[in-house]
Amino acid sequence: VKAFLPVLKTTLSTSLHDSSVNKDKSVATPSPISLKILPQDITSETATVATPFFLTGGESRSIEELPLGVRLTGGEKLRREGLTGKGIKVAVIDDGIAASHPGFDDKVVLQTSFQQGPIGPHGTHVAGTIHMMAPDAEIHDYRAMDDQGQGGDTIIAKAIREAVADGCDIINMSIAGKSKTNTLRRAMGYASYSGVIMVCAAGNRGDGNPLTNEISFPASFEDAISVAAVFKKDNLPVANFSQSNDQVDYAGIGVDVLSFKPDGNYVRFDGTSMASPHVCGFIAALMTKDATYSEIIKDDSSLRKLLNENFCIDIGTKGRDNA
Repeated sequence: VKAFLPVLKTTLSTSLHDSSVNKDKSVATPSPISLKILPQDITSETATVATPFFLTGGESRSIEELPLGVRLTGGEKLRREGLTGKGIKVAVIDDGIAASHPGFDDKVVLQTSFQQGPIGPHGTHVAGTIHMMAPDAEIHDYRAMDDQGQGGDTIIAKAIREAVADGCDIINMSIAGKSKTNTLRRAMGYASYSGVIMVCAAGNRGDGNPLTNEISFPASFEDAISVAAVFKKDNLPVANFSQSNDQVDYAGIGVDVLSFKPDGNYVRFDGTSMASPHVCGFIAALMTKDATYSEIIKDDSSLRKLLNENFCIDIGTKGRDNA
Protein backbone atom coordinates (compact mmCIF):
# COMPACT_ATOMS: atom_id res chain seq x y z
CA VAL A 1 0.00 0.00 0.00
CA LYS A 2 1.49 3.35 -1.06
CA ALA A 3 1.39 6.96 0.03
CA PHE A 4 -1.36 8.26 2.24
CA LEU A 5 -3.51 5.10 2.42
CA PRO A 6 -6.55 7.30 2.48
CA VAL A 7 -9.24 6.50 -0.01
CA LEU A 8 -10.29 2.96 0.78
CA LYS A 9 -11.20 0.78 -2.16
CA THR A 10 -14.14 -1.38 -1.18
CA THR A 11 -14.31 -4.91 -2.47
CA LEU A 12 -17.66 -5.59 -0.93
CA SER A 13 -20.02 -5.61 -3.84
CA THR A 14 -21.99 -3.51 -1.52
CA SER A 15 -21.12 0.09 -1.74
CA LEU A 16 -23.13 2.76 -0.41
CA HIS A 17 -25.03 5.38 -2.28
CA ASP A 18 -27.12 8.18 -0.75
CA SER A 19 -27.16 11.00 -0.12
CA SER A 20 -18.52 36.05 -0.50
CA VAL A 21 -21.08 36.35 -3.20
CA ASN A 22 -24.65 35.34 -2.62
CA LYS A 23 -26.86 34.65 -5.63
CA ASP A 24 -30.51 33.88 -4.80
CA LYS A 25 -32.01 31.66 -7.49
CA SER A 26 -35.07 30.21 -5.77
CA VAL A 27 -37.16 28.03 -8.07
CA ALA A 28 -40.03 25.60 -7.80
CA THR A 29 -39.40 21.87 -7.47
CA PRO A 30 -41.44 20.18 -10.22
CA SER A 31 -39.31 17.06 -10.22
CA PRO A 32 -40.63 13.49 -10.38
CA ILE A 33 -38.32 12.40 -7.62
CA SER A 34 -37.23 13.74 -4.28
CA LEU A 35 -33.60 13.48 -3.26
CA LYS A 36 -33.49 13.36 0.48
CA ILE A 37 -30.64 13.80 2.91
CA LEU A 38 -30.94 10.60 4.85
CA PRO A 39 -32.00 10.52 8.50
CA GLN A 40 -29.05 8.52 9.75
CA ASP A 41 -26.89 11.51 8.91
CA ILE A 42 -28.71 13.76 11.36
CA THR A 43 -29.11 11.59 14.43
CA SER A 44 -25.71 11.53 16.09
CA GLU A 45 -25.42 13.42 19.33
CA THR A 46 -23.40 16.60 19.72
CA ALA A 47 -19.77 16.05 20.52
CA THR A 48 -18.79 16.59 24.14
CA VAL A 49 -15.10 17.24 23.73
CA ALA A 50 -12.91 20.26 24.28
CA THR A 51 -13.00 22.93 21.60
CA PRO A 52 -11.04 21.41 18.70
CA PHE A 53 -8.16 23.11 16.96
CA PHE A 54 -10.19 24.13 13.93
CA LEU A 55 -12.29 26.52 15.97
CA THR A 56 -9.33 28.34 17.49
CA GLY A 57 -8.18 29.99 14.27
CA GLY A 58 -4.86 31.55 13.36
CA GLU A 59 -1.43 30.10 13.90
CA SER A 60 -2.48 28.10 16.96
CA ARG A 61 -3.80 25.29 14.78
CA SER A 62 -2.01 21.96 14.80
CA ILE A 63 -2.43 19.36 12.07
CA GLU A 64 -1.89 16.65 14.67
CA GLU A 65 -5.21 17.73 16.21
CA LEU A 66 -7.26 17.13 13.07
CA PRO A 67 -10.31 14.88 13.62
CA LEU A 68 -9.44 11.19 13.44
CA GLY A 69 -11.41 10.64 10.25
CA VAL A 70 -9.43 13.35 8.47
CA ARG A 71 -6.13 11.94 9.76
CA LEU A 72 -7.05 8.40 8.69
CA THR A 73 -7.77 9.77 5.22
CA GLY A 74 -4.29 11.23 4.95
CA GLY A 75 -4.97 14.78 6.13
CA GLU A 76 -1.65 15.20 7.94
CA LYS A 77 0.58 13.89 5.17
CA LEU A 78 -1.32 15.79 2.49
CA ARG A 79 -0.50 19.05 4.30
CA ARG A 80 3.13 18.11 4.76
CA GLU A 81 3.39 17.33 1.04
CA GLY A 82 1.90 20.73 0.19
CA LEU A 83 -1.30 19.15 -1.14
CA THR A 84 -3.86 21.54 0.34
CA GLY A 85 -6.27 22.08 -2.54
CA LYS A 86 -4.85 25.47 -3.46
CA GLY A 87 -6.30 26.69 -6.75
CA ILE A 88 -9.15 24.16 -6.67
CA LYS A 89 -12.87 24.99 -6.54
CA VAL A 90 -15.09 22.50 -4.74
CA ALA A 91 -18.88 22.60 -5.19
CA VAL A 92 -21.05 21.36 -2.33
CA ILE A 93 -24.63 20.65 -3.45
CA ASP A 94 -26.53 20.28 -0.21
CA ASP A 95 -28.84 22.14 2.22
CA GLY A 96 -26.64 25.22 2.55
CA ILE A 97 -23.43 26.17 4.35
CA ALA A 98 -22.96 28.49 7.33
CA ALA A 99 -20.10 30.39 5.69
CA SER A 100 -19.55 32.50 8.81
CA HIS A 101 -18.40 29.48 10.82
CA PRO A 102 -14.89 30.41 12.04
CA GLY A 103 -13.50 27.05 10.99
CA PHE A 104 -13.94 27.84 7.29
CA ASP A 105 -11.31 30.60 7.27
CA ASP A 106 -13.35 32.54 4.68
CA LYS A 107 -12.90 29.73 2.15
CA VAL A 108 -16.63 29.58 1.34
CA VAL A 109 -16.33 32.13 -1.45
CA LEU A 110 -19.61 31.79 -3.34
CA GLN A 111 -23.13 30.88 -2.26
CA THR A 112 -26.01 30.18 -4.63
CA SER A 113 -29.44 29.37 -3.20
CA PHE A 114 -32.24 27.55 -5.01
CA GLN A 115 -34.29 27.28 -1.80
CA GLN A 116 -36.10 29.61 0.60
CA GLY A 117 -35.91 29.64 4.40
CA PRO A 118 -33.21 28.61 6.88
CA ILE A 119 -30.38 26.25 5.99
CA GLY A 120 -30.10 22.78 7.49
CA PRO A 121 -27.15 21.36 9.47
CA HIS A 122 -26.03 18.85 6.85
CA GLY A 123 -24.19 20.97 4.29
CA THR A 124 -22.10 22.80 6.88
CA HIS A 125 -20.91 19.48 8.30
CA VAL A 126 -20.11 18.09 4.84
CA ALA A 127 -18.26 21.25 3.77
CA GLY A 128 -16.34 21.30 7.05
CA THR A 129 -14.84 17.89 6.35
CA ILE A 130 -13.88 18.92 2.82
CA HIS A 131 -12.24 22.07 4.19
CA MET A 132 -10.25 20.13 6.78
CA MET A 133 -9.07 17.71 4.07
CA ALA A 134 -8.18 20.49 1.59
CA PRO A 135 -7.86 23.73 3.62
CA ASP A 136 -6.80 25.98 0.73
CA ALA A 137 -9.52 24.90 -1.69
CA GLU A 138 -12.31 27.37 -2.42
CA ILE A 139 -15.76 26.09 -1.47
CA HIS A 140 -18.80 26.96 -3.58
CA ASP A 141 -22.13 26.47 -1.81
CA TYR A 142 -25.12 25.44 -3.98
CA ARG A 143 -28.16 25.14 -1.77
CA ALA A 144 -30.43 22.71 -3.62
CA MET A 145 -32.04 21.06 -0.57
CA ASP A 146 -34.35 22.68 1.96
CA ASP A 147 -33.80 22.57 5.71
CA GLN A 148 -35.68 19.24 5.88
CA GLY A 149 -33.25 17.66 3.42
CA GLN A 150 -35.72 17.68 0.53
CA GLY A 151 -35.02 18.65 -3.03
CA GLY A 152 -35.74 17.54 -6.58
CA ASP A 153 -33.91 16.43 -9.68
CA THR A 154 -34.59 19.68 -11.53
CA ILE A 155 -32.97 21.79 -8.83
CA ILE A 156 -30.07 19.37 -8.38
CA ALA A 157 -29.46 19.43 -12.13
CA LYS A 158 -29.51 23.25 -12.17
CA ALA A 159 -27.00 23.29 -9.32
CA ILE A 160 -24.68 20.90 -11.18
CA ARG A 161 -24.77 23.03 -14.33
CA GLU A 162 -24.23 26.19 -12.28
CA ALA A 163 -21.18 24.62 -10.63
CA VAL A 164 -19.72 23.78 -14.03
CA ALA A 165 -20.39 27.31 -15.28
CA ASP A 166 -18.67 28.72 -12.19
CA GLY A 167 -15.52 26.76 -12.96
CA CYS A 168 -15.72 24.17 -10.19
CA ASP A 169 -13.24 21.30 -10.47
CA ILE A 170 -15.07 18.79 -8.28
CA ILE A 171 -18.61 18.41 -6.90
CA ASN A 172 -19.71 16.69 -3.69
CA MET A 173 -23.31 15.41 -3.53
CA SER A 174 -24.19 13.77 -0.21
CA ILE A 175 -27.79 13.22 -1.33
CA ALA A 176 -29.80 10.27 -2.62
CA GLY A 177 -33.03 9.32 -4.34
CA LYS A 178 -34.43 6.03 -5.61
CA SER A 179 -35.38 7.18 -9.11
CA LYS A 180 -33.05 7.33 -12.09
CA THR A 181 -34.10 10.45 -13.97
CA ASN A 182 -32.88 11.73 -17.33
CA THR A 183 -32.80 15.29 -16.00
CA LEU A 184 -30.15 14.40 -13.46
CA ARG A 185 -28.33 11.99 -15.76
CA ARG A 186 -27.93 14.61 -18.48
CA ALA A 187 -26.64 17.22 -16.04
CA MET A 188 -24.08 14.80 -14.68
CA GLY A 189 -23.07 13.76 -18.19
CA TYR A 190 -22.52 17.42 -19.03
CA ALA A 191 -20.36 17.90 -15.95
CA SER A 192 -18.33 14.78 -16.70
CA TYR A 193 -17.84 15.86 -20.33
CA SER A 194 -16.59 19.21 -18.95
CA GLY A 195 -13.96 17.37 -16.91
CA VAL A 196 -15.63 17.94 -13.53
CA ILE A 197 -15.25 15.16 -10.93
CA MET A 198 -18.42 14.15 -9.06
CA VAL A 199 -18.26 12.40 -5.68
CA CYS A 200 -21.52 11.04 -4.24
CA ALA A 201 -22.65 9.31 -1.06
CA ALA A 202 -23.71 5.72 -1.74
CA GLY A 203 -26.71 5.87 0.58
CA ASN A 204 -27.79 4.88 4.07
CA ARG A 205 -30.50 2.31 3.29
CA GLY A 206 -28.23 -0.69 3.58
CA ASP A 207 -29.49 -3.85 5.28
CA GLY A 208 -26.11 -5.09 6.49
CA ASN A 209 -26.08 -7.87 3.89
CA PRO A 210 -23.38 -7.47 1.22
CA LEU A 211 -25.23 -9.91 -1.05
CA THR A 212 -28.21 -7.61 -1.51
CA ASN A 213 -28.19 -4.49 -3.65
CA GLU A 214 -29.69 -1.15 -2.61
CA ILE A 215 -29.56 1.39 -5.42
CA SER A 216 -29.65 5.20 -5.08
CA PHE A 217 -28.98 8.10 -7.39
CA PRO A 218 -26.94 10.14 -8.22
CA ALA A 219 -24.31 7.76 -6.80
CA SER A 220 -25.24 4.88 -9.09
CA PHE A 221 -24.79 6.88 -12.29
CA GLU A 222 -21.58 5.83 -14.05
CA ASP A 223 -20.32 9.42 -14.06
CA ALA A 224 -20.30 9.46 -10.25
CA ILE A 225 -17.69 8.23 -7.80
CA SER A 226 -19.84 6.32 -5.31
CA VAL A 227 -18.61 6.30 -1.71
CA ALA A 228 -19.55 3.84 1.04
CA ALA A 229 -18.99 4.33 4.78
CA VAL A 230 -16.62 2.46 7.09
CA PHE A 231 -15.95 2.55 10.83
CA LYS A 232 -12.82 3.97 12.45
CA LYS A 233 -11.82 0.46 13.57
CA ASP A 234 -9.24 -2.19 12.72
CA ASN A 235 -9.75 -3.57 9.20
CA LEU A 236 -12.18 -0.69 8.49
CA PRO A 237 -15.47 -2.65 8.63
CA VAL A 238 -18.26 -1.35 6.42
CA ALA A 239 -21.06 0.38 8.34
CA ASN A 240 -24.29 -1.64 8.46
CA PHE A 241 -26.33 1.28 7.09
CA SER A 242 -24.08 1.63 4.05
CA GLN A 243 -25.79 0.54 0.83
CA SER A 244 -24.25 -2.25 -1.23
CA ASN A 245 -24.25 -2.60 -5.01
CA ASP A 246 -21.81 -3.04 -7.88
CA GLN A 247 -21.59 0.70 -8.52
CA VAL A 248 -19.83 1.51 -5.25
CA ASP A 249 -16.28 2.60 -6.01
CA TYR A 250 -14.57 3.59 -2.76
CA ALA A 251 -15.21 3.89 0.95
CA GLY A 252 -14.43 6.58 3.48
CA ILE A 253 -14.81 7.20 7.21
CA GLY A 254 -18.54 7.66 7.84
CA VAL A 255 -19.19 6.91 11.51
CA ASP A 256 -18.82 9.31 14.44
CA VAL A 257 -17.49 12.04 12.16
CA LEU A 258 -16.65 15.35 13.83
CA SER A 259 -17.16 18.50 11.79
CA PHE A 260 -18.74 21.97 11.76
CA LYS A 261 -22.20 22.93 13.00
CA PRO A 262 -24.03 26.00 11.63
CA ASP A 263 -24.11 27.77 15.02
CA GLY A 264 -20.30 27.99 15.06
CA ASN A 265 -19.90 24.88 17.15
CA TYR A 266 -19.15 21.30 16.08
CA VAL A 267 -21.07 18.03 16.00
CA ARG A 268 -20.65 14.33 15.21
CA PHE A 269 -22.73 12.73 12.44
CA ASP A 270 -22.91 9.25 10.90
CA GLY A 271 -23.65 8.41 7.28
CA THR A 272 -22.30 7.86 3.81
CA SER A 273 -22.91 11.61 3.54
CA MET A 274 -19.97 12.00 5.91
CA ALA A 275 -17.81 9.46 4.05
CA SER A 276 -18.20 11.22 0.69
CA PRO A 277 -16.59 14.54 1.76
CA HIS A 278 -13.56 12.71 3.16
CA VAL A 279 -12.98 11.25 -0.32
CA CYS A 280 -13.95 14.49 -2.09
CA GLY A 281 -11.57 16.50 0.08
CA PHE A 282 -8.78 14.01 -0.47
CA ILE A 283 -9.22 14.25 -4.23
CA ALA A 284 -9.34 18.06 -4.07
CA ALA A 285 -6.03 17.99 -2.18
CA LEU A 286 -4.45 15.75 -4.83
CA MET A 287 -5.65 18.19 -7.52
CA THR A 288 -3.72 21.10 -5.95
CA LYS A 289 -2.58 23.39 -8.76
CA ASP A 290 1.08 23.20 -9.78
CA ALA A 291 1.67 20.28 -7.42
CA THR A 292 2.61 16.61 -7.78
CA TYR A 293 -0.58 15.35 -9.39
CA SER A 294 -2.06 18.42 -11.05
CA GLU A 295 -0.90 17.37 -14.52
CA ILE A 296 -1.93 13.75 -14.00
CA ILE A 297 -5.57 14.29 -13.01
CA LYS A 298 -7.35 15.40 -16.18
CA ASP A 299 -10.75 13.80 -15.76
CA ASP A 300 -12.67 11.03 -13.98
CA SER A 301 -10.78 8.26 -15.76
CA SER A 302 -7.29 9.56 -15.03
CA LEU A 303 -8.28 10.22 -11.42
CA ARG A 304 -9.54 6.67 -10.87
CA LYS A 305 -6.36 5.25 -12.38
CA LEU A 306 -4.25 7.34 -10.00
CA LEU A 307 -6.33 6.40 -6.97
CA ASN A 308 -6.42 2.70 -7.79
CA GLU A 309 -2.69 2.45 -8.43
CA ASN A 310 -1.44 4.61 -5.57
CA PHE A 311 -3.92 5.46 -2.85
CA CYS A 312 -6.22 2.51 -2.15
CA ILE A 313 -6.26 -0.44 0.17
CA ASP A 314 -8.56 -3.40 -0.36
CA ILE A 315 -11.16 -4.10 2.32
CA GLY A 316 -13.70 -6.90 2.64
CA THR A 317 -13.48 -9.66 0.02
CA LYS A 318 -10.24 -9.60 -1.95
CA GLY A 319 -10.59 -7.85 -5.30
CA ARG A 320 -13.45 -5.97 -6.92
CA ASP A 321 -16.91 -6.63 -5.47
CA ASN A 322 -19.67 -7.14 -7.98
CA ALA A 323 -22.75 -7.85 -5.85
